[in-house]
Amino acid sequence: MNEYNSGDRVKELFNTLVKFAPTAIIFLDMKGNIIECTDHTLKIFELPKEQLVRKNFLEIVHESEKDKVLAGLKQLIAQNTPIKSQLTLYKSGGKTFDAEVYANLAKDAYGKPFQIIVKVLDITEHKRIEIELYNARELLNILMEAIPDAIYFKDTLSRFTKVNRAHAERMGLKTPEEAVGKTDFDFYSEEFARQTYEDEQEIIRTGKPLINKVEKVVGKDGLVHWVTATKIPILDKNGKVTGIVGISRDITELKRVEETLRRYSEQLEKMVEEKTKALLEAERLAAIGEVVSMIVHDLRSPLQVILYKTFLLKEKLKQLPIPSYEKDSFKETLDSINEQVEYMNKMVSDLKDYARNIKPEYLEIDIKKLIEEVLATFIIPENVKIKVSVQKDFPKLLVDPMMIRRVLSNLISNAVDALPHGGNIYLETKIEGEQIVISVEDTGVGISEENLRKLFKPFFTTKDKGTGLGLAICKRFIELHGGQIFVESKPGVGTKFTIKLPLEGHIKR
Repeated sequence: MNEYNSGDRVKELFNTLVKFAPTAIIFLDMKGNIIECTDHTLKIFELPKEQLVRKNFLEIVHESEKDKVLAGLKQLIAQNTPIKSQLTLYKSGGKTFDAEVYANLAKDAYGKPFQIIVKVLDITEHKRIEIELYNARELLNILMEAIPDAIYFKDTLSRFTKVNRAHAERMGLKTPEEAVGKTDFDFYSEEFARQTYEDEQEIIRTGKPLINKVEKVVGKDGLVHWVTATKIPILDKNGKVTGIVGISRDITELKRVEETLRRYSEQLEKMVEEKTKALLEAERLAAIGEVVSMIVHDLRSPLQVILYKTFLLKEKLKQLPIPSYEKDSFKETLDSINEQVEYMNKMVSDLKDYARNIKPEYLEIDIKKLIEEVLATFIIPENVKIKVSVQKDFPKLLVDPMMIRRVLSNLISNAVDALPHGGNIYLETKIEGEQIVISVEDTGVGISEENLRKLFKPFFTTKDKGTGLGLAICKRFIELHGGQIFVESKPGVGTKFTIKLPLEGHIKR
């Protein structure tokens, strides 16, 4: 009775397993025929029990895998070793699904196999997800390799877990795999690496992304490049930050262009400012010119009268019956008056030249001949030596002869005055690049740095008798030619004035 009840109990347990087991289990005889299955098996195969039971297992296996199943069953029986395999199985309507199959032997009390137990797991969804993950991973890899920007993934300790080739090359690595496990401290300067670490830890702490931050990247070799960096937190299904993904775009060339544009803009602003000043100065000079013209007109006549009267007095003085020493005294006084009148006349002429609105009248000249003509107007002291150097095959110039003669005369006069105890004066003319360069250099007393800054300002002079307009006129005449005039000087060593005119417009091509 007990034995009967025990067997009956086992049968009930088996029936319960068949009915409620959450797994698809198929029981085969030793020939592979299906003799029983769990109810869950029927759900997977979408078949009623009477259509599944009594089939041979090979009938539900895809044709391409029947040989593999036969070989597996033979191995199972011969070696008594459980087998595991992935198969494509048929269900109702000829549809198929992917399954993971586990097979084992059931033995009787004497150890003899009498059944084959097969567990079937439907892995269709798993395979689909696996394929999707694989495709997504491949797309990610393709995307990372195709994009020229640097892409990287980091863990919560800011260690690289994956980088693309562009980023690896930026860090000086041969392969992206070399970056894994390392940090920015391994590749960049301490300052830059510290800043990026702090930014990333803030993202990990708050979950807030960093968008398009402009960064100055300094490598360990000191090389600098600029990037825009975007870093976004990676979240798990619970919303916890597990790392970051970053992308940085190299904008070094853009920065260079921006810097060039900035400098160009500053130059334009400076040019506009200078042109504005020049226009205002021109307007001011025009106004002064009108006043000066009236003054010159009013002064010239009385100055000429004074000169004429002193001339008459000198003639009458010769006829007066007075001692010669008195005549000499009167003559000295009249000569002094003449000298002062000439000085006043020069002041008036200089002021007129500086203030009047004039334009260069371009004529073709031989610069060497012009220099010789200017030098011929001077009485050069015996202790002053002048050397003139004109570049071989120097072309004829298109300039205003009057203006250039006036400039050279002024500069040579100043050079002679700077040599009270004698010395040397060097005049040189040459072409440098796209410029005509004319220089007048002396080995004289030199000019102090304080006076050097004010040298070209109107009415500034270091001479006892000087209008302070000579160098201002030189500067104006050279600028009217589109050129510049520079001065270098050192007290006790000498002074050098350099004129630079553009080749364009000043020589015949």
